[in-house]
Amino acid sequence: MIVILQRVKQVARNPENLIYIAFISVFAHYVITALTIIVIGIGLLVNKKTRKQVFSFKGRGWFLAFTLYTTVTAVCFRNFIGVACSFAFFLIVVISFYVRANVTEKVFNRCLDICCYAAIPLVIATFTENALNSADKGYTCKLWFFNENYFCSLLAAIVIICAYNATSHKTKVLKYYICAACAAYAMYLGESMFAFVEVFVGIMIVLVLKKKHKLIALALFVVAACMIVLLAVPDIFPRLSEINVTSQRRLRIWNEAMPFINDNVLFGRGFLSFYQIARQNPSMYQTTHTHNFAIESMLSFGIIGTVFLLLFLWAYFKKVYECKALLRNNAAVTLILTISTAVLVHTMTDLTLIWVQTGLLYALILGGVGIDEKTLNKRIIACAGLGGRSDRKEE
Repeated sequence: MIVILQRVKQVARNPENLIYIAFISVFAHYVITALTIIVIGIGLLVNKKTRKQVFSFKGRGWFLAFTLYTTVTAVCFRNFIGVACSFAFFLIVVISFYVRANVTEKVFNRCLDICCYAAIPLVIATFTENALNSADKGYTCKLWFFNENYFCSLLAAIVIICAYNATSHKTKVLKYYICAACAAYAMYLGESMFAFVEVFVGIMIVLVLKKKHKLIALALFVVAACMIVLLAVPDIFPRLSEINVTSQRRLRIWNEAMPFINDNVLFGRGFLSFYQIARQNPSMYQTTHTHNFAIESMLSFGIIGTVFLLLFLWAYFKKVYECKALLRNNAAVTLILTISTAVLVHTMTDLTLIWVQTGLLYALILGGVGIDEKTLNKRIIACAGLGGRSDRKEE
């Protein structure tokens, strides 16, 4: 037992190992992912050195204010699942900050490869699950990801990462196309229509930022061909016939949420307020959230909490923009902008980020900005040093 504990401590001392473990846990059962978040997050906070690293970035004040605010409002409204979500959000961002402080380009690229290769066992498991439930015509695959929307959102991220990797490498890109095809097929079995929209947006952003004009034309041609096939043979995608039902369901949720926003427009009720409200009102549509980022923010966080969240995001993306504008070659910023844009589009109709697996993956990718941040800081220091020597010569 002592030997095992010593080995665990050795693994934990190495930042690379913690980052690998965090990425791998995303694709495990959601209980394992949640436990990993708790263990790593609390471990980082307990250690004085890592705690200092975590809280060294601009925007940390808004992050702490948002977390404390959502916790207090949730407690006031006895929204205990909201309290748990605030705690999970806090730990996930702590892990993201740790990745930002310690990740290297080599480690980040390996982690992205882990995400791509995860598509292979996932598609095998999905195909098996689909075969075992073939008698149930309405069955949609979700594996161990709680529901099919979270599962497909994770697969959409894999496809986008594969597209990013394929356009970032000049050789040996076939493996990324294979992984992307596996993830796309698993998405098809998961039958989430909006996840395919996220994939389309993500791939187009990658190609635009990478200036791959021929591939943009090819991608548009493929999408047009797929649309023609779907219109000609709609049974290929069974959920397509339910788009009116799905849209009406979203509209109902949004309409039911509006009066409760007006009731508490300043403060909100904490994370997943709609879930608490719906449970108290059985006539409402029973779901966990409002399936729209703007409505969810106003309902759960109110104006004050939403401002805290937006200021925190502003501080982060300001640094992302600086890295993109000042670095000709970047290791992570292009992927961050791509994933963020695709996710933003998806949040107009669903909020799959409010989950431990999808939320952690997104946060880990955001932590990759640390690579470009360090490169930019080194260049600024180098330029300042050259400037100083030049000034002395002129004197």
